[in-house]
Amino acid sequence: MNLEQLKQYEGEDASPYARAMIESFRSIGYNLSTAVADIIDNSIAAGAKNVWIDFAWKEENTSLVITDDGRGMKEKELVKAMRPGSKNPLLDRSQEDLGRFGLGLKTASFSQCRNLTVATKSKELNKIIYRCWDLNYVTAVNKWRILKYLSDQSLIARLKKLTTGTSIIWKDLDRIIDKSGESPEKAMNQFLERIESLKKHLSMVFHQYMENQKLTVWIKNRKIAPWDPYLKTEKATKVIAKAIINDIIEVVPYVLPLHSKINRQVFENASGVKGWNSHQGFYIYRNNRLLLAGDWLGMYKQEEHYKLARIFVNIPNTVDIDNIWQLDIKKSVATPPPEIKTQLKEIADKTRKEAVEVYRQIGERRQKSNSKNKVLVWTDKKSKGRRFYQINRSHPIIANFLSRYPSSKAKLNRLLRLIEETVPLPLIVSNETENNDFQTTPFEGKASSDMVKMVIELYESFIAEGKTRDEAVEEILRTDPFAHYPELIENI
Repeated sequence: MNLEQLKQYEGEDASPYARAMIESFRSIGYNLSTAVADIIDNSIAAGAKNVWIDFAWKEENTSLVITDDGRGMKEKELVKAMRPGSKNPLLDRSQEDLGRFGLGLKTASFSQCRNLTVATKSKELNKIIYRCWDLNYVTAVNKWRILKYLSDQSLIARLKKLTTGTSIIWKDLDRIIDKSGESPEKAMNQFLERIESLKKHLSMVFHQYMENQKLTVWIKNRKIAPWDPYLKTEKATKVIAKAIINDIIEVVPYVLPLHSKINRQVFENASGVKGWNSHQGFYIYRNNRLLLAGDWLGMYKQEEHYKLARIFVNIPNTVDIDNIWQLDIKKSVATPPPEIKTQLKEIADKTRKEAVEVYRQIGERRQKSNSKNKVLVWTDKKSKGRRFYQINRSHPIIANFLSRYPSSKAKLNRLLRLIEETVPLPLIVSNETENNDFQTTPFEGKASSDMVKMVIELYESFIAEGKTRDEAVEEILRTDPFAHYPELIENI
């Protein structure tokens, strides 16, 4: 049925109730860090070069103010910006516009506070104007009504010093300030911890803007330094072949150095907010704004062997990433279309192979240096012209196990003897001869958790014997099958 036919039918108004809808905006899933990042997106769209985040701890009366030196807004623009759904997501936007739905300012703010005031100054007006959403007021009157209200002139002190700009003022921070009756000191510490997490998040999300000196962010007048996920200034960082997908999507794969190739502080900083393992994978940007920081997009699991692989993917604003890549309002989840995902997987396969090769090369060098004294699980024997294989009772894992359970030693030895006597040698020889290209290394493709536990137990047993850390590591790397997995030992 077409539009003209539908117009013939009687209609009824089904506008949402203000008190119900505005409260539901609070539950989209923001935290303080993602909410402030969304506000800064608007600052970038307004041409801001600086963003200041200010707060003064006053327990329940604490406020948080985000001020930028962008172009500001005229009165009609301000009222439009305060309206939920103020943008048509189908319209074209400028290169610097990182929003799409016209919901970010409101949903991000409501997720953290019950009172949102936007104060702004533009060249045209040369004075500060403001509007306020107060959720308690909306709930009481059940109307979509903003107020010409500013609770405290001191909150716009920074804005008054600027030629143009905008201040986003959050009060009644019920989602940030703990009001559960905890001591004021504990509540303050929790708040400051959230501010520290915010600093790390912003240094990651806007690192490209900061590195290119397009944006400076300050928290309490302290400049935030950018976080470089790729360690681009380190000589040991490998840049795999760059690629351009569909002539517009820039892809740059990186393999980061081992911790032994960089200083300790650089290594710890490179672990990011989530840790080394969780930061492997694709880094998806829209117009150089980071959306996803380490994700294999459903292609692989995050494994220890591939933690050095990080792949830069920048999508320009000319691509409708919100629809084509299924980007959510919070800019935290993205799913590439199948044809692009296929190309990304090819790049990821090569990058992952290079990443694990870094460990393999070290393992091979150490295996060669330790080959004369290598401790094997199986040893081959000859007796009366007959070749047979035995499990090495002197292997550290086996010896340690036998010593820990002396009362069961005889039973364990009988079990090992059963395994030795029933090894299907003819079948193994036949299969390996026919399929020698498909041989695997021990534990290949298996969960690494068991390997990690064995390595830790073995390391602890060597330390208990009086060996130094370096001596224990060398012993482990001489011990089969751990020599195949130096990446598991690197972080001991």
